[in-house]
Amino acid sequence: MRLKSILFVLFVSILSVAPLSARMLLVLGEPNGSASAGNDPDCNVPPLVYPVENTAALDCNDCNECNVPPLPDIADLPVIEPLTDPFAWSDGSGRVSDFNEWRCRRAEIKAEIEHYEIGPKPDRPNDITASYVNGTLTVNITVNGQTLQLTSTVTLPDGDGPFPALIGIGWGAGSLPTDIFTERDIALVPFNFGQVMAHQQTRGSEPINRLYPELTTMGAYSAWSWGISRLIDGLELVQDDLPIDLTHLGVTGCSFAGKMALFAGALDERIALTIAQESGGGEPPPGACPKPWATWKPWAGPIILGLWRTCSNSAMP
Repeated sequence: MRLKSILFVLFVSILSVAPLSARMLLVLGEPNGSASAGNDPDCNVPPLVYPVENTAALDCNDCNECNVPPLPDIADLPVIEPLTDPFAWSDGSGRVSDFNEWRCRRAEIKAEIEHYEIGPKPDRPNDITASYVNGTLTVNITVNGQTLQLTSTVTLPDGDGPFPALIGIGWGAGSLPTDIFTERDIALVPFNFGQVMAHQQTRGSEPINRLYPELTTMGAYSAWSWGISRLIDGLELVQDDLPIDLTHLGVTGCSFAGKMALFAGALDERIALTIAQESGGGEPPPGACPKPWATWKPWAGPIILGLWRTCSNSAMP
């Protein structure tokens, strides 16, 4: 139905169309610069990745202002079967006709997934500092006078670089064997998600809530995606000290962290490769309580949790 369609469109169209990001290890392992042709902030050429987290906020010559899509109440959402057309504008005014329009269609899907599914992902803060000392990347993010610190013990290949890098959720390469990447001279940059929000969190009392106390209903997948984006900000800030090829960044995780990788890759256009390993269960059998209530209770936003809490398949849009 409509929300399931939105989720499908997010993962299929954002990850596969903009940027072009399904080339697996070839993407991370290509020689430096060979896949970055067209990596231009102008809106005309589809690049491998973009130099910004969200192109809807990009100021370029031929880019239109992106409008907020209509976000009706759950009861007013239309039933769309079998799946939403990923290229159809949310207001029913037609379809995306060329690539230049995609950034605004992507922004519509992003707004819908945040509104109905995971809660808002905060924008990049203005006050971010980073350092790389003795193999550890440290990123300090300050908002409203409060500072959140991310740390990551980086594994670098031998040589001068710059090196492609994999952000592994939890540790090194996530749940994948590290030698898959280290043998290909790919750096490992673990994301310590608990520094942003715990796996089984207390809403409103997590580290990120010191920065955003008003976002008490923020879902973990929004918060964790924000954290991965801030880790990438840190990599950008320490380029002189940490030789990472920022046009060849990947993210990976398993199970709940597989979903985390999906959201992070979809919501940050600087990520070239998303490896979502065993990212969770699907639909329940007929008549059963929707499985997502049990598996997503700690992680999703309040609107979709309100539906899942009813334990009624008929309530799912």
